[in-house]
Amino acid sequence: MYRIGQLAKEAGISIRTLRYYDELGVLKPSFVSEAGYRYYSHEDVMKLHHIATLKQLGFKLPQIRRVLEEEAGRSRTERWTHAIRLQMETIRKEKKRLDLLERMLQTTLRTIELRNDVPTEELLLFIHALQSGQTETAAESVQRVNRMKRFAPDELPIIESLPRLEENDPRADEWISLLREIHGHLGEPPDSPASRRLAERLLEIEGQWFGDREDLLEKYWEWIRPEPGGSEKVLGLDEETMAYIERITDEYLRTDKRA
Repeated sequence: MYRIGQLAKEAGISIRTLRYYDELGVLKPSFVSEAGYRYYSHEDVMKLHHIATLKQLGFKLPQIRRVLEEEAGRSRTERWTHAIRLQMETIRKEKKRLDLLERMLQTTLRTIELRNDVPTEELLLFIHALQSGQTETAAESVQRVNRMKRFAPDELPIIESLPRLEENDPRADEWISLLREIHGHLGEPPDSPASRRLAERLLEIEGQWFGDREDLLEKYWEWIRPEPGGSEKVLGLDEETMAYIERITDEYLRTDKRA
């Protein structure tokens, strides 16, 4: 048996907290002496562990009390099996939430880096997703379905392996850096040194991402092309940018073959 002071010291919590748990009925000592000293058993220590874990996972004390009440009457093995499964499920949900948060932050960061501005629409989407607890935005879901409709089974692995702005992928950082430079040279003639250098980098990246599948590259390029007068389908690839990319790569390949 542990006296309240001993348990508080070894568990790293305050005596006041243990007394509060007692008052709420969350954790009552197994024995209270005539002098009013509280004593806690090994079973109480196990329950305290359970309470501490649930608190760490974000459970409020009223929720914890309900969980403990649901477990009452079960054997020790059943209680701990139920408790651990509950904790694992809570952790899985929290991991999904944090994964969404990380992906949205990553996308917002790269959007800011590319446009050198804080996009209001991205912030609103971010806030909405957090409030609704979504693990996937509606746009992502639609895009996945559209990819499956657009590309053949042997093409999908290549498309799915392309860098995504919401992921921590160095290739995405490289692409954003290149796009920023491209946006700074949109008025350059296609045969200028700057345009030729950008075209060379573009072709190198295309080779890394698509290999020798030029047919798939063209198919993908047409898929992400904005509608005339429409907005970009992929961050940074509006009509003007895509037209410039096509001009400089065509010019580079034409002069490269002639050389």
